[in-house]
Amino acid sequence: MYALAEFIMRGRLQASIIALLGSIVPFASPATIGLVMLRKGSLEAGLVALWASLPLLISYFYGQSSPFLVAVSVIALIHIITLAFVLGVSASWAMTLVASSGLSVVLALIAGALFAVDFAELVSDIGNMFVLASEQAEQALNPPKPYDVLAGIAWVLGITSLVGLSIARWWQSLLVNPGGFQSEFHSIRLDLKVAMVCIVLVVLGFTLLTGVRLWLLLAIVPLLVAGLSLVHYAISAKRLGKQWLVLIYVGLLLGPFTPGLLAALGAADTVLNLRSRLVKRS
Repeated sequence: MYALAEFIMRGRLQASIIALLGSIVPFASPATIGLVMLRKGSLEAGLVALWASLPLLISYFYGQSSPFLVAVSVIALIHIITLAFVLGVSASWAMTLVASSGLSVVLALIAGALFAVDFAELVSDIGNMFVLASEQAEQALNPPKPYDVLAGIAWVLGITSLVGLSIARWWQSLLVNPGGFQSEFHSIRLDLKVAMVCIVLVVLGFTLLTGVRLWLLLAIVPLLVAGLSLVHYAISAKRLGKQWLVLIYVGLLLGPFTPGLLAALGAADTVLNLRSRLVKRS
């Protein structure tokens, strides 16, 4: 990975080549643009993002891709540049996580408003897919509502950018501060006020405001990442095997209760400072 990060930093051409692979390799574009933003600033990152968006623009004008999804893909590049800027200026993952959730909502709503007709066509296509699935399953399947589809877009924007930014920060650490990303990630801990706001929004999503649940549940992302940070720190502090991390991530992908458990750990660490307790017991 060091060689790849070094190759990207050799120049705009090299970075653009890797960013162009984004249509083939997952997270290649956001990670590359994030690294360029962190190391060289917004001008270079914007130019690399233009090259990364070239296949998307060609698809928009000459292909059969949904114009709305193409627009969302381009907006995702704006999302990663903004997050990398926030992280670079603030040097705070906690602030960046909150910014990611908020920006995901704003950008998804902007995309839905600017491309309303194309978005309506996408929702209609999804509805038709559910009709076909209902016929095959011989039972009625309720298609997602338009604002739920848009909330799903917000989730994709947020998760893609956070993963891409994490890779970019890791690459940056390999280049200038080996081991720095691990220390940085292990120290993620939310401010109490921020954590309380996130908790309230999540609770409202499950109780009083279920109609906008998917939107409100974006507030769980900062808590979840803080919980992941605590787990990584605990496994490192206790010198446990990496198989525990594998189990955690498999559970995160497949287990319905793992995200909630990690979010609860993140909230508990904010209130109780569990890291300090782990240090005392180590």
